[in-house]
Amino acid sequence: MTEAWPWLALAGLGAFHGLNPGMGWLFAVALGLNRHDRRVVWLSMGPIALGHALSVAAVAAAFVAAGLLIDAGAVRIASGLILIGWAFYHWAYGHRHRVRFGMQAGLIGLGVWSFLMATAHGAGLMLWPALMPLCIRWRC
Repeated sequence: MTEAWPWLALAGLGAFHGLNPGMGWLFAVALGLNRHDRRVVWLSMGPIALGHALSVAAVAAAFVAAGLLIDAGAVRIASGLILIGWAFYHWAYGHRHRVRFGMQAGLIGLGVWSFLMATAHGAGLMLWPALMPLCIRWRC
């Protein structure tokens, strides 16, 4: 049963993220309001979900490919150092580099935006704790 816990935690996090109205729903609602059509809000959920799914698949594929070439201990240390460095950067400079622009996109643009933001914010990175034991066992 212990092997199932990372996958159950992953499913729970994914469900929380998808059902939480504070996540990508705001862009779906904004697009619906911009088009003056309630149906667009529900239609935009597909591109958002597809963008996230493609991001998760790309990051998982990169993880497996990196696992074939790089030692797992080195990946853990490098990931931790990158995360700490990113936190220090945002602590020092994060609020000075705000980009202000409006969102005028269609459903394809929304899907591309979803892919980019999911990749940048780590939607696929949350798979790594679940994939790491599998890669260690299978030596991927």
